[in-house]
Amino acid sequence: MTCVSEDFLARIISILYQKLTLSAGQIAIASRVLAQEAFEEKAKEGKRSLDEAIRLATHYLGVSAEYSKENDALKISISPKQNVCPLQEICPLPFFYSEAINLLSEWKSYPIRSSNNKLVETSSGKCFFQLRLYGD
Repeated sequence: MTCVSEDFLARIISILYQKLTLSAGQIAIASRVLAQEAFEEKAKEGKRSLDEAIRLATHYLGVSAEYSKENDALKISISPKQNVCPLQEICPLPFFYSEAINLLSEWKSYPIRSSNNKLVETSSGKCFFQLRLYGD
């Protein structure tokens, strides 16, 4: 719990990225490290299904998410808590989910960009991104 709103913290990160020295790569690495810390103990218990790994990541984040798997791609759709997210360009969620899947399931994954060269897109009031899946 913080004493300020999530929007405030997101805007601070956005300013650090846009005007100072925080990079998208640093955000991606920090998101992966957070997933490793969050699921370190659960990962020691053994591998889970892809569905369970996604459920655990979603529960940890406290978001509402839907997903679908088509061939070697996983599409995750999240209902944001606010109307406009200031972090779209540098969203940490694809990297968090990817690392959670890598740690907790038999699958390996990595975020992929859309045809518009974006990691996260918005449509119908939802944010969505895709992960490339391999293994099983």
